[in-house]
Amino acid sequence: MLAFYGLMDRINLTVDDLQKRFETLTPAPRISNNLKSLVIDGNINPDEIIALIRLEPLLATRIMREANQMPSARKQGYASIEEAATKVGFERMYDLLGLYSYQYCNEESTSRSYSTEGWKRAITCAVCMESLADKHKLDPHEAYSIGLLHSLAAAIDEAYDTGSADVAVTDPFGRLSDRLKSFGSSGLSYTLFREWSFPTRFTDPIRFQLSPLDCQTTGKMACLLNLAMWITGVVREVDELPDQALGPDILVLNLLGEGEQTLWNLVTEVSDRLLRADDILQGKYSLC
Repeated sequence: MLAFYGLMDRINLTVDDLQKRFETLTPAPRISNNLKSLVIDGNINPDEIIALIRLEPLLATRIMREANQMPSARKQGYASIEEAATKVGFERMYDLLGLYSYQYCNEESTSRSYSTEGWKRAITCAVCMESLADKHKLDPHEAYSIGLLHSLAAAIDEAYDTGSADVAVTDPFGRLSDRLKSFGSSGLSYTLFREWSFPTRFTDPIRFQLSPLDCQTTGKMACLLNLAMWITGVVREVDELPDQALGPDILVLNLLGEGEQTLWNLVTEVSDRLLRADDILQGKYSLC
């Protein structure tokens, strides 16, 4: 029972707790050196900077938050990294890049960030969303941004979590706990983004990522996110959904007119697109 209550304590993180933790997180280890290199080299190519921001969930969140909280922000808000970067302006975006890249450079031994696996899952889900949105005629930039940031609360919690492995071994409520934590994390992510004035078309798919058929505003995007999470679980060989082993939701597939074989084909497509992300991290921008 102690393990169960320990898990519930993590589920019951407040939005204020998450915001405080978010402000202390550093860039994902895989990409931090790339961000610093851009600043050191004085790289002012907007396309190359945006390409890297698309691979760094925390910096992407900061830029989107700033754009949506500006007094002059448009009423419908900004639901993609590209839109937000345009609103913030190149000079401010470059300033944020420099500040973020070096803010914690002297605290590496104690800093916290996305786990390597958490970062890989975020990028994979974003790529999945972009592919699905292309096929279903939704905005691919918005879809990518939603996929990249849909699990922000879980990633923040994971960065500060030191006891989840022990809980997984001793917790007699295993499956129930995973489901509770998944729903709790999606709700916290939704609330966090609403606190930061993100638009509804961005926040509602995240809110309903585990129950997309309940979403009455952006139901199609929510369905795509649910499918993208399942594909991410297949690609990364993890349980991205509480019922990952049962396969994709049949009702969601039918609603979108998709078949399981199509999704398996997407697994291959997503794997190919992830190779392009590796090209960006290696500085091969012209190949992407």
